[in-house]
Amino acid sequence: MTTSEHPQQHDTTPSDPVNVSSDPAEVQKVHDVMKKMDIAMLTTVDSSSAQGRLTSRPLSTQVHEEDGDVLFLVRSSSAVARDVRANPQVNVAYSSMKAWVSLAGTATLVEDRALVEQLWSKGADAFMDGGPENPDNVILKVSGDTAEYWGGESMIGMVVQTVRSITGKDDAKDDGPTVVELP
Repeated sequence: MTTSEHPQQHDTTPSDPVNVSSDPAEVQKVHDVMKKMDIAMLTTVDSSSAQGRLTSRPLSTQVHEEDGDVLFLVRSSSAVARDVRANPQVNVAYSSMKAWVSLAGTATLVEDRALVEQLWSKGADAFMDGGPENPDNVILKVSGDTAEYWGGESMIGMVVQTVRSITGKDDAKDDGPTVVELP
């Protein structure tokens, strides 16, 4: 699939190309890159802002599903939950020294006590009151529509590629990030 098949969905220009794919191997690569990263920045539309201000919060990822969906533990009474109820369109960003992923999708709040108990950890205990039995502690599930990523190779490979690019000795042109349409 090329960018020309979906120009209305993905921001791309000749000077800033984006590759678009729905290849299952690319979906797997997105999953592999994301599962190496725990902390995500979840961006929502602030429900208390008449101007549609965006708000980002760090959250610890509990589960990275094979299809690109991610699960977090949140409080049902929190601002992030209010934001999701008002506008479920969100972005989840991951970044490391080797790669970044930007996952666009739809968030839902899941009130499943068994799943909350399964995902509960000492880390959740430190940030959330009442333990897994507290009905205010719920799952925030982001169902990914698309994921844009770059990198994911080894740190040494990234350094070599960067040096070659800077010195003009890189025969392989960087085609920019890849947008993966998730199942």
